[in-house]
Amino acid sequence: MKGNEKKFLIVGVGNLYRGDDSVGILIARYFRRCFKNSVKIVDIDISFEELIDIWGDFDLVILVDAVHSGKGAGEIYRFEDISELLKSGLKLISSHNVGIVEYIELAKLLGSLPKRFIVYGISGENFEIGGFISPNVKDACRRLIPKIVAEVKA
Repeated sequence: MKGNEKKFLIVGVGNLYRGDDSVGILIARYFRRCFKNSVKIVDIDISFEELIDIWGDFDLVILVDAVHSGKGAGEIYRFEDISELLKSGLKLISSHNVGIVEYIELAKLLGSLPKRFIVYGISGENFEIGGFISPNVKDACRRLIPKIVAEVKA
């Protein structure tokens, strides 16, 4: 990558073995094939500590995760302002001891947030161990992909 090119990071969060919670990881893996070396792709199903250390080096970080919304599966939510995410009442799905929002707030306190940080949440309904991704969530993935491409190309 040349020195004047923007640096992008797409982070897919989730658990491949919990149905709709796999959505972030599946999106990240899709983009790994599409962007090859022009965008760094990370899929996380264990820990965020290393991520806080690196994402401040990027011009744009896009994080994708499943959410509990209380509405039907397949709704797509976009937040560029973390305070709006907090006010929304959406719960990002996390099997970690510390939630994603808490890690974002910690990174903010440490001054390690990227220039732009966008969170996409897809509402899910099936988070059972061994469950499959819901049809509405699959459809939401198809609708989200061009939105993320547009963010990276903007």
